[in-house]
Amino acid sequence: MLRPVCLFAYFDPAPTLAPHTRHLLRELHRSGFELHIAVSNLTPDDTNGLERLQQSFVSGPDPVTARLYPRHNIGLDFGAWQNLVSFGCIENASEILLANDSVFGAIQPLKPIIDTMRAEENPVWGMVRSEAVTQHLQSWFLVMQRSAFQHEAIQRVFNQPFSKMSKDEIILHGELGLGLAMRHAGWPLKACWSSQRGLSKLLSTNPMHTDWRSVLLSGKAPFIKTELLRDNPSGISDVRKWRTYMAQASRNMPDFFDPQWVELYLNSTPRRIVARPTRWRAKAVQALASQARWTALRHLVFKY
Repeated sequence: MLRPVCLFAYFDPAPTLAPHTRHLLRELHRSGFELHIAVSNLTPDDTNGLERLQQSFVSGPDPVTARLYPRHNIGLDFGAWQNLVSFGCIENASEILLANDSVFGAIQPLKPIIDTMRAEENPVWGMVRSEAVTQHLQSWFLVMQRSAFQHEAIQRVFNQPFSKMSKDEIILHGELGLGLAMRHAGWPLKACWSSQRGLSKLLSTNPMHTDWRSVLLSGKAPFIKTELLRDNPSGISDVRKWRTYMAQASRNMPDFFDPQWVELYLNSTPRRIVARPTRWRAKAVQALASQARWTALRHLVFKY
């Protein structure tokens, strides 16, 4: 019998399940997905680490039912998904969800959102569509019907040697490559949230950075990227207000997602050193590219 399957790329320096990721996995399971998780911080022969992680999944009041697959940390998410496919995880899949642990959320229940998108019967759809470089669905939450995944254009993408690529190459040939393959197949790139501003393509911005408030508050894609709050690589001015906007997004269900899970992650995860644009340039780009441009413009004008 065919069923929805989630291929989930997971990384944690310690063999434990972070509470915000536990919450996401439970929401995916409630939405009908069978969970297959590639664990990139464990080598296949680390049986003790695997046992500890498996115990972390099933312990406590919110156990998570999933199959875990230890793997060497190569090829990033596309390498992880590629491995799960090679392990036979999608043999009985009616639809395939590519997902990872790079987000906080869902801030609101995920099942109604997924049910709405499923009802449209699109060959492919995602949580967020980006216009950067070329129109594509962001790969941290991307769904393909079985027939779409089997399309030769998609298979060409997944047959690439991701384990030998750099991060930039994986983004180019993986995430952007999927966008091109989907458009080549003639499929509309449907998404729960997509930008309405042409400048977002011209400026090659990441909507999960420049438009993070609009995405979060839309009720359509209730997520925040961990990278944004941990590193803020784009220099977005109002990231420090994440608690306020998260509370707004979850005001009808204030106990659904615990902001302490975010605090725990930020306090236990080292900030990565990234080259950030100057504050003025970052504010200008956000003001031009963001759908919430008037808010961004006020930040730009009154701060300078």
